[in-house]
Amino acid sequence: MRLALTAVLAVLIALTMASCSGVSGGGCVANCSSGGTVSLVLTATPPAPASGLSVEAFTAAISGITLVPSSGSAQVSLNLNSTTYFAEFNRVTSDSTLLALNVAVPSGSYDAMTVTFSAPRVTFCTQPNPGVQGCANLTLAAVTGAPGSVNFPTNLTVNDGGLTGMVLNVNLGNALTATGQTVTGVNLTAANTFSAATLPPASSATDLAAGQLSHLDDILGLVTGATSNSITIQTSTRGSVTATTNASTVYHCAAQNSSCVATNQVAVMDAVLNSDGTITATLFEPVVDSGDLIEGVVTSVPSTVNNTFTLVATDSVFAPSNSVLNGALNIGDQMVVTLAAPVQPFLIVEKGLGPTLPANAFEHATSVSAVQPGMTVLFPVTAYTAQSGSTPGAASTVSFALRFSRVTTTMATATSPDFSITGTAVPPLFGISSNQQVRTTSGRLSLDGAPTVTAIPVGKTISTSALYLGPTSSPAFAAQSVRAH
Repeated sequence: MRLALTAVLAVLIALTMASCSGVSGGGCVANCSSGGTVSLVLTATPPAPASGLSVEAFTAAISGITLVPSSGSAQVSLNLNSTTYFAEFNRVTSDSTLLALNVAVPSGSYDAMTVTFSAPRVTFCTQPNPGVQGCANLTLAAVTGAPGSVNFPTNLTVNDGGLTGMVLNVNLGNALTATGQTVTGVNLTAANTFSAATLPPASSATDLAAGQLSHLDDILGLVTGATSNSITIQTSTRGSVTATTNASTVYHCAAQNSSCVATNQVAVMDAVLNSDGTITATLFEPVVDSGDLIEGVVTSVPSTVNNTFTLVATDSVFAPSNSVLNGALNIGDQMVVTLAAPVQPFLIVEKGLGPTLPANAFEHATSVSAVQPGMTVLFPVTAYTAQSGSTPGAASTVSFALRFSRVTTTMATATSPDFSITGTAVPPLFGISSNQQVRTTSGRLSLDGAPTVTAIPVGKTISTSALYLGPTSSPAFAAQSVRAH
């Protein structure tokens, strides 16, 4: 009996050794399964420009993403960049944001993905009169949807020791129902709303170099880590992002080097997600010292009598201590903004586009008359009252910084460095009825969906992250990113 047991053990040991071949000194080198890693970015496809929608913010809280193995084994959860990730989908029509980085995943094939979300909300307005700026009176409103989860097919293979890049895309047009310019419902579980694909895209659909997976542009937040070769920025709703720097990183500041990076300052960073799982900063620009800041889309023509205008929040930065915004402000909230004394000259956070920016009425202005509907502005908060129900909140400030608006339209003329967009396809909020020129700057343009601007077909839907300088500027827009859909 003992001899029989010994023989069985010998066979089991031999089978084990055969299933995991090793070398002298240890270490499995064949038939091993150590797993790989997955990094995930978020993008969105906008509603068709012909729908005539003016959506200022489309938000949802993403609380979970899981991969479904083809084998039928247990689903694999991806640790998101923030425990609850508050997505603003308008932002990612033109840019990509980091959802998950280097998450350990068992090797194998995955044929589906499940996304769990809550609190979908769309803030929008109407403007039925072409060429008239701002939201029509009393049309700024919000529509909410139900929480839920959605499962959809995907085709993903994770290899041992390898990193797999993925993009999660949300089709906003499929999630919305509308009557004319009025959004009547939002349903993120609607068919074909979510999809996923592997990165990088084909070389015919990107300007990325070999070894790069995705642009990660316009990361706004508080600097929480700074060394001679790395920067960490904490966003208010999407977690923190740490990027390495190198000789090609542009420091848009007086020193033009890493000495202008300091903790507890508000800054913006452009970066690239690499195929080895690292993130490289391409540009860093300090904005202000720490404090509460709100970023949002201007929705009304300002009153120069009261020094006020309405705005929808699209991003924020929380003061590291004693914040009046943290826990009180939600992306998509409406508010009346007041410019109060002592007023400071306005500025432009131009991220290296300055040398090619046309003359404009915004920079150095001190009057709300320089602020136009459709502009995205960032401002320090001196007083704040949160929105209550449908009653807008209120915020006061002493100055504004022009930031990048997300604009969806169609390509009219695909030329470079300036291309033109179809004015009648721009959201009605802008009050634009004629085609507009858009300026690009060599070395400061990110492209997705095409390798060059000139490769984008006329009539193609595009989304751009651009400085809107106002109707008196020529050109009126200066783009930092362009995505062809």
